[in-house]
Amino acid sequence: MVERTVLDSGLVIISEYLPTFPSFDLSYTLRGGSRQETPETNGIYHIIEHMIFKGTQKYNLRDIADISDRLGGKLNAYTGKETTQFYIKAVDEYLDESFDLLTQMVMNSIFPQDEFIKEKNVALQEILEANDNPDTNAFETFYERVFEGNGLAYPVGGKVESVSNFTRESVYDFYKKTYTPDNLILASVGKVPHKELVSLAESIFKDYPSRKPSDFKFQIPSIKHETFFKTNDSLAQVYVITGFDGLSIVSPDRHQYMILNDVLGAGMSSRLFQRIREERGLSYTVSSFTDAYMDCGIHMTYSIVEPDRVGEYLQVVTDEITTFKREGITQEELKRARDSIKSSIILGFESRSSKMRFNVNNELFLKQDLTPESIIESINKTTIDDIYHLSNRYLDLKNMSVFKYGNTQG
Repeated sequence: MVERTVLDSGLVIISEYLPTFPSFDLSYTLRGGSRQETPETNGIYHIIEHMIFKGTQKYNLRDIADISDRLGGKLNAYTGKETTQFYIKAVDEYLDESFDLLTQMVMNSIFPQDEFIKEKNVALQEILEANDNPDTNAFETFYERVFEGNGLAYPVGGKVESVSNFTRESVYDFYKKTYTPDNLILASVGKVPHKELVSLAESIFKDYPSRKPSDFKFQIPSIKHETFFKTNDSLAQVYVITGFDGLSIVSPDRHQYMILNDVLGAGMSSRLFQRIREERGLSYTVSSFTDAYMDCGIHMTYSIVEPDRVGEYLQVVTDEITTFKREGITQEELKRARDSIKSSIILGFESRSSKMRFNVNNELFLKQDLTPESIIESINKTTIDDIYHLSNRYLDLKNMSVFKYGNTQG
């Protein structure tokens, strides 16, 4: 059972007590990521994530590394398009130390000037490295175009132009305004009693101003549907992405859409994999997947194809989607997709980290304590007719984005 407490400061605390093993996962999740940036601030959430490891009022950079290693845990972080998360794994006897270390980093980092200069250069190198990676370049370019004019278009790491203009003062000011208790969720899964976690948090956050938990504020995007390309003659092949309107992370049909995607192109038994790789030998890499956000989503197919076979590949994709929409799926395909997705969900919950992310997403997006059992029930109730109606609603070939990157002139 997930327990929830909201402090006067606006900090939301959620925990799930699992006493089986003497260990825990602990995290702070910020309501903020690259989607909330502007062209001028693109990359600022990511560089803040880096700087939080560089020293606090209480611990210097070396202290953070030493304490993390001594606890025997895993200390890490990631920045996404809608959230940023910092987390630690440790054994239960080190809860106080782990909580203190993570809280000091998230709330009291000092951004030393010399470390900022070094980390800014690291961030720029990371951007250049991403540009040299064909997969990353392809997807970032695709997102820039189809979500043009919206924060979803911005790469998480930022652009060379924006990151180059960051100063220690501008980034630190942004951090202090953004990293406030009302904008954070403290979560744990493992052998951590909820009352103990609340008590630790109250001792730190009692002097902050009284506020209500904040909420997301996003500009709703519209997906551009067009065909476009980007030439890179140094590549031997062409990276091809197609995109359709998808479902948001809170859509009541999201679990049914998982089945649709699974049958269409998510695995080795899927329609697209069988037609494109096994029957036609057009590509080694074939996949279909969805990216879901708070208020929108996009459904993509992805493959890497020889330049002179791109047209043939796209024709197979459109033909297969046309057949998929017209004839629907079989009972056997429905059962196989159900079993595959349910197995993935059940096995995923063997990980405390996965359970913690699930609980945080429930709090952030769904505003309810959704259970794995309710997801399984939704999947089991999905019918062939559900998939037929979803495919005809969303797989609109007249509004299909097509992007080609690599050895191509169009």
